[in-house]
Amino acid sequence: MAKKKKGKKISTKMLSAMLPVLILGMAVLGAVSVFSSKQIIDDEIGKEMTLSLENEKTEVESQMQSAASLAKHMAGIVGITYENEELLAYVNFLNTMIYEEDFIYGAGIYFAPNKYDSKQRFVGPYVYKDGDTPILTYDRSQSSYDYVSRDFYKIVSNGETEPKFTKAYHDEVLDCDMVNCSAPMYNADGTYMGCVTVDITLDEIQNLVSQMSVGKTGKAFLISSDGTYLYTQDSGKIMNEKITDSKNSSLAKVGTKMLDSDSGKACFTEGITGYTVYYETIPDLDWKLGIAIENSELNAPVISLGIKLAIIAAVILIIMILVILSQVKSVSRQINRVKNFAVQLAEGNFKVQSLESRRSDELGAMGQSLNEMYGNNKDMISKISGHAKLLSDSSIELKRSVEELKKDYEMIESLMNQVNSDMTSSSAATEEVNAAVEEVNSSVNMLASETEKSLELAGEIKKRANGIEDTSRNAYELANKLAAQNRAGLEESIKNADVVKSIGALAEVISEIADQINLLSLNASIEAARAGEQGKGFAVVAGEIGNLAGETTAAVNKIKETIGEVEHAFSGIVEQSQSMLNFVTDTVAPDYDTFVNVAQQYGDDAQAIEKFSNDIAQMAVNIETIIHEVSQAVSSVAESSQNTVDNSGQIMQSVNSVSAVVGEVSEMSSQQEKIAGELKEVVGKFVL
Repeated sequence: MAKKKKGKKISTKMLSAMLPVLILGMAVLGAVSVFSSKQIIDDEIGKEMTLSLENEKTEVESQMQSAASLAKHMAGIVGITYENEELLAYVNFLNTMIYEEDFIYGAGIYFAPNKYDSKQRFVGPYVYKDGDTPILTYDRSQSSYDYVSRDFYKIVSNGETEPKFTKAYHDEVLDCDMVNCSAPMYNADGTYMGCVTVDITLDEIQNLVSQMSVGKTGKAFLISSDGTYLYTQDSGKIMNEKITDSKNSSLAKVGTKMLDSDSGKACFTEGITGYTVYYETIPDLDWKLGIAIENSELNAPVISLGIKLAIIAAVILIIMILVILSQVKSVSRQINRVKNFAVQLAEGNFKVQSLESRRSDELGAMGQSLNEMYGNNKDMISKISGHAKLLSDSSIELKRSVEELKKDYEMIESLMNQVNSDMTSSSAATEEVNAAVEEVNSSVNMLASETEKSLELAGEIKKRANGIEDTSRNAYELANKLAAQNRAGLEESIKNADVVKSIGALAEVISEIADQINLLSLNASIEAARAGEQGKGFAVVAGEIGNLAGETTAAVNKIKETIGEVEHAFSGIVEQSQSMLNFVTDTVAPDYDTFVNVAQQYGDDAQAIEKFSNDIAQMAVNIETIIHEVSQAVSSVAESSQNTVDNSGQIMQSVNSVSAVVGEVSEMSSQQEKIAGELKEVVGKFVL
């Protein structure tokens, strides 16, 4: 027998096939989780940044609107009362107004040339804070100052009706950086009478911006509408440098983008450190308020999550490998027991013990079927072996009897030769005897030859009986039936697995609803911030709604992960089941088919033995007929020659002996026919 090539174990094959899929699945799941988490974290950070910017912008806007309201109110009063009020009354009003808000540094009234006093071109009293004492100055009423040419005057002198803010500038009189809010003055006739200004120093706004704190590395900065730094941590750049003129080309590109859009985010690098900038526009002033934060801080939660996911994936992978190895080892042990049992049967060893299996699955059913096949075939082979031995013994005895018969007929031929010399008158009868004797010899030789063939055929039957171990029609049909039943069940299970996908779709809908609730919560928080003190309670509720939406989103993500694991685990079960069904269909079933073909060959051999036995029986009948003719011929010769009486007596004795032997041959032939019938009945138990 050729030595079979040793292949990989089933456990090695299954682990080799499943392990890359598991690793790839874990890697894809981790990548998707990290990517999704990064998107969520980026969105949350963006929302946090936007909220911080909105809060700060709202604070600055509130100050600007307060300044605009004061300037507009003062301009309205002066415009309709300047003809009847002394300038001192307005100065007293300014003294009070500049202390109404902490961020207001000073205020002034600037009449149009010669409008307040036709003899005086410039009239511009200005009051500013000096601690708790207001200081009045007329330095701005000097022709050298020429406030008419100043931006704060010109921006409202062309028919404007609402307050306007100037660009940030350095006031050389007060020696400080400030921004002016100018409100136009009109008299009762609608004639332009000048403007009222409320001045805000950049110190107050810079203090607000400097107090913004986001994370560990978040840095706030403020730029004007032309890109000039109004506040940054590098004080040397304030009012001296534009962001678009930065030596850092990536930062200059960020500045250009900020000036071209109202809000958004951009990225730049400084040295080896990357930053992300979130920015918003302050209305009326067209200033850009931004926060720059290091990318390493932004990515820290994602990196931490990635490490945790990697650890979890590694632990899950190890657990799954151990589970798979345990299951595969259990299946492999049962398959090895079945394989060893089948090898023993293939080698003709029917003394092997039956398979022992406590499993209730397909492997257990297969082992039980092999045990049943083993028991049935063992009984069948035992019967065939016994009958074959009996047939062999009968054939040997038949051959011995035929040899004795041949010797007796040789003696008859010798005696007949002696008779021939004494029976010249009956030569025709003698010739007939000789011809009959020759025919008897030929038949006897043929009978011996056929008997030897029967003996050889009996030996072949005995050899095939030792190989009948590999055959069983019942096991073949059972294997196919089990494969069909389990394949149908497997297909039904795969269809039922589609319900996991519907759960995934439902989780997507819940996730979208949570995102919408989160967005509504953010909008509610912004509206509550705008409402001030009256909206604090509403802001708390909105925050709780946002938290609930976040928890819902986290729960949905967990559901999605669980669905992914279920689908992955189900896919693994399907592959294992399919592999086992293929093994039964492609390996076990063809082996059983071979068993059936061998059984069919035994049936054919049994029929051949039956035919040979019938031929031998027919030859025996012919011998009896020929011997009868010889007996008649010998009687005729006896009447012709009295001197051959003694020889004729001897011939009759020999003839009687031959008749007895032929009777034995006939009985043995009948016995062989009966044995052949029993062999046919035994082999006929196979369903062909």
